[in-house]
Amino acid sequence: MSITFKKKPNYTVLADIYDRVMSDVDYETWADYIDEIILEHRPEAENLLELACGTGTIALSLEELDCYKITATDASEDMIRIAKKKASKVNSGIEFKTMNFLNLQLEKKFDVVYMVFDSINYLHNEEDILKLHKEIKKVLNPDGIFVYDFTTPRNSRKAIKFLNNEVKYVKNKFRYQRESSFDPVSKIHTNIFQIEQKNGEEGHTVEKYEEKHQQKIYSQSEIEALIKKTDFTILQAYDGFELKPAHQKSLRITMVLQ
Repeated sequence: MSITFKKKPNYTVLADIYDRVMSDVDYETWADYIDEIILEHRPEAENLLELACGTGTIALSLEELDCYKITATDASEDMIRIAKKKASKVNSGIEFKTMNFLNLQLEKKFDVVYMVFDSINYLHNEEDILKLHKEIKKVLNPDGIFVYDFTTPRNSRKAIKFLNNEVKYVKNKFRYQRESSFDPVSKIHTNIFQIEQKNGEEGHTVEKYEEKHQQKIYSQSEIEALIKKTDFTILQAYDGFELKPAHQKSLRITMVLQ
């Protein structure tokens, strides 16, 4: 009897293999880049809040610098479960919380709020992006900074060339395939993960799951126009992972707001 794919909420089944899916990402370099931005724009910062922290890799890397007190949040209970498991292995002091960044329930305020890996691209409309900035204002110290990156249409056009039909195995427990597509009219980038859970001894597929992830892809001018509708000002828009101004050919742009 064939096994059909079960539709699952985002970052549920994927949480258990997420670090393997993202194994090509240099998280230590990314953490160093966030640290570099903080040193440039808010060098006295101590208290950091990460949004959409995933399995906590960036936060754990930043903690190794012994400069920051970090709170890390994500809307997915499963991602936070993995993050806490990783943190316990290194006796981490990071406070991991399950929390939607459009409804931040935090009593303390922070010197820096950051979110990486184009998490803002999961917001598909102006209302949610403006709400995000309002939520950040509630938890950010008056002289604090808000740092986030987003990917551009140019990045999506390039990414589908190597992400579409990607197949990987996670030991003998999982097999996944990613279908990646980009609609230049709607500016929606879609990644569909088809995950097969294997029998550890015999390697037979016992369960099949599917997660569909969609991001709205923005240009620099579109994001900057939205920021003008908030209480934030733009300190800098950086290209990629450098402290150089973003430009028309930027694949990923990092905004630094105050």
